Amino acid sequence: MKKVIYFMALWALVSCNEDFLEKQPLDKLSQEAVFSSEPLMEQYVNALYQVISHPFTEGSLSACTDEAYFRFGGSSTNYIQRGEMNPDNVVLIQDGGPAHNTRNPHLNLWTRVWSYIRNMNFFLSRVDEAPIGDDVKKRLKGEVLFLRAWTYSNLLIRYGGVPIIDKVYNLGDEYIATRDNYDDCVSFVVTDIDEAIRLLSDKATVAGRACADAARALKARTYLYAASPLFNDPDDRTGSIFKGDYNRDKWKLAKDAAWEVIKRADEQGAYALGATYDDYWSNINSTEVIWAKFFDPTANAYAAQLYYSPGSDGFSGWYSCLPVENIVVDYEMAVTGLKPFEAGSGYDPANPWAGRDPRFYKSILHPEQEYRGKTIRICTPALGNTVITNNDLWYGAISGTGGTGYWLHKWLLDDVEISESLTGSLMYPWFRLAEFYLIYAEASLELNDDVVTCAEYINKIRDRADVMMPHVSSSLSVSEMRAKLVQERRIEFAFEDKRFFDLRRWKLASKYENIMLHGISGFRHDDNTITWAIAKQGVNGEPDFSDCRMDNKGENGGNGMFTVRNFYRKHYLQPIPRNEFTKAQGTIVQNPYYDTDPELK
Repeated sequence: MKKVIYFMALWALVSCNEDFLEKQPLDKLSQEAVFSSEPLMEQYVNALYQVISHPFTEGSLSACTDEAYFRFGGSSTNYIQRGEMNPDNVVLIQDGGPAHNTRNPHLNLWTRVWSYIRNMNFFLSRVDEAPIGDDVKKRLKGEVLFLRAWTYSNLLIRYGGVPIIDKVYNLGDEYIATRDNYDDCVSFVVTDIDEAIRLLSDKATVAGRACADAARALKARTYLYAASPLFNDPDDRTGSIFKGDYNRDKWKLAKDAAWEVIKRADEQGAYALGATYDDYWSNINSTEVIWAKFFDPTANAYAAQLYYSPGSDGFSGWYSCLPVENIVVDYEMAVTGLKPFEAGSGYDPANPWAGRDPRFYKSILHPEQEYRGKTIRICTPALGNTVITNNDLWYGAISGTGGTGYWLHKWLLDDVEISESLTGSLMYPWFRLAEFYLIYAEASLELNDDVVTCAEYINKIRDRADVMMPHVSSSLSVSEMRAKLVQERRIEFAFEDKRFFDLRRWKLASKYENIMLHGISGFRHDDNTITWAIAKQGVNGEPDFSDCRMDNKGENGGNGMFTVRNFYRKHYLQPIPRNEFTKAQGTIVQNPYYDTDPELK
């Protein structure tokens, strides 16, 4: 009996081939047809790339951290910030739960990747015997191995150990799904990566396809997480489903893997930091980008429509990723390299956004800034006024729409028309060179307490031509250098979906994710001067957010807090959705604390 492959997005696979449409049903292809046709095998692999979640979605992962706030994020981001995430409310609406289907799909991967893994396994089980050219066969096999490694690596970051499935199970086959130990899963991922590196060319001939350099990058990132305290805990050294056996030498694996990427750049000239910080999202030929998602400029709205500031300023954006004061106060002063409230920083409260790290201006739009021929105001006229005048309020203070006073600048193209039919987005860099400088810096520090090398590689990033921030001193202690590394990743990768996982792998989420989110406001006086309700210096030099909001009389009207944030220890790993847990009939173990002591911090 002829077996039949059913797979998703079939129309996308075959719609470009009219002859094929005339000969085959639209909902199925025979194995023989697929694996005897080079174009069909290519199209099959194309469909597997859909396992990579789209990065520009309305519910940015940044709005699950202390970077940003999403005003409509009740079922996608805000409940995570409030500490309410549990096995029941991560179930998608389409599966009978409350979680939004599309606003934050790149966090809860459990429900969406297993069918892709099965299709990857099926392809790998047949590709070697396919009667196609050896070069194409090698490339397609390498791409699928990379995609399987990518999928598993991202599962490990979120859930810890997961079921290793490397063969095809058909109807009637006996298979009991159980979670494998974390270290075994890492080994499985690295085995796929190493084989992909062997099969693929260093750089892809078609932009966006997997290549050996992308596989090298994935290896370094996978080892970074495996070496980090969440999964390599010196206080709990025995491995399990949830973490690996403790071994400090895991940092050497991360360091060596990062060096393989750096060597391609610094010794072989394959990559280099862009001359400008925004090069990696504004220049499709950026020398910094190792692997990226590329966009059709007429396909959809994406970053421009999703993240631009609202219609009242003429830009007509949805402002779904609003930076918060919490990250603004962490941008250092350009002259001193100190945070605003550190002694001797040079910060001027009367001119609060002046003189910051140049990356601030590329990442965030601040009040009273001139942008695209307009002045960005966080205020609208008081009721009945028609011009900007006395008693102005930030646009969200009365209406409750939740504006923070800041707008996202990163990902936007300043010279591109903004509309729902144009993306305003060229690409999203999944891997770029700066990440591997910082992986190398971190691994050097954690492996050998090497503050000198750590400082050297942090400073490579700070030396970018349009950044040129003061160097981090190589005479710092290990703990001081570790704090500098945390700071550098916060700023360099702001709004790039790394902060969420960084705080967890460092086991620092209990510190940072129990701090409330704050916005700002201002009061414009008759002489057109403005009193800002923003963070101030606390008694010990920390940010004090208590004055972050004013009423319409220019008086303190509250603390400008946008959401109560709670982080419980269960949240270091994501919950397996309840419906998936139930379907496994007890063979899948839930992640720690969700069902036993869910409210312990």
